[in-house]
Amino acid sequence: MQYDNESRYALLPAYLVLDTSVSMSEDNAFESAFEFLPRLLSEMNKSAVVNDKLRVEVITFDEDAKVVFPLGTRDELKNWLEDKERAPITPSGNWTKYGAAFEKLREEIELGVRQIRSENYEGEYFIAYRPVVFFITDGDPNDDVNDRNAAFARLTDAGFKARPNIVCVGVGKATMEKLKDYGAGRYESPGGGYATGNGKLALVSKDGVSPAAALGIIIPALVQSIITSIGSARASGGAGDGDGMEDPFGGGGDDLFDEDVFDGFEQD
Repeated sequence: MQYDNESRYALLPAYLVLDTSVSMSEDNAFESAFEFLPRLLSEMNKSAVVNDKLRVEVITFDEDAKVVFPLGTRDELKNWLEDKERAPITPSGNWTKYGAAFEKLREEIELGVRQIRSENYEGEYFIAYRPVVFFITDGDPNDDVNDRNAAFARLTDAGFKARPNIVCVGVGKATMEKLKDYGAGRYESPGGGYATGNGKLALVSKDGVSPAAALGIIIPALVQSIITSIGSARASGGAGDGDGMEDPFGGGGDDLFDEDVFDGFEQD
């Protein structure tokens, strides 16, 4: 295992959060979203940097949220995906409760950061970069708005040092009006600080674009954003956010998700 000096003992936890409401079975939406994982695995196999620095977790949500693959390594992800070929996950829920996903994320990120900090290499303990979440849904939330927003506030609260960068991707019937408030992070944010309602991190496919087509375009960009983030951290040691958590995903620069099949929310 090879590391550079400043970031050599740092790992990036990445969380894929997938809507499993029954509408995600339409137009190959769920299957297309799930393709994120084999694509990521393929890139991990090509890149020693990604292999060394990435941990992945998969969470599904509808009425409730549950962990279907706990935070793990490339080899653990590979074995799990092989199992899923024999017993695939299928969308079956009747509700789309964002709040349940946000609550589960808060719990899992706390556990994940502790897990990473308990790992060591040659006697040196790891640190965790700010987590990144990829939240993929085709529906408007239908849980109580106050409960949902309270769960999101807990997940992104400034007092939560591991509050994640969140990239929201809406396909099918998902609307920007309901999704736009839940992009979060430093990426091209006003003033460069961590921001919720971050328009650069919320995207919704345009009318007439099928979920499979939209996800077929955006998933390679999402995978590449992880690789770019890890590469940036390797070179610079990450960018601090004033709370002690290095943030390789937080820089500005090129628009990572500039595709004309998606609408981005433009902030006032």
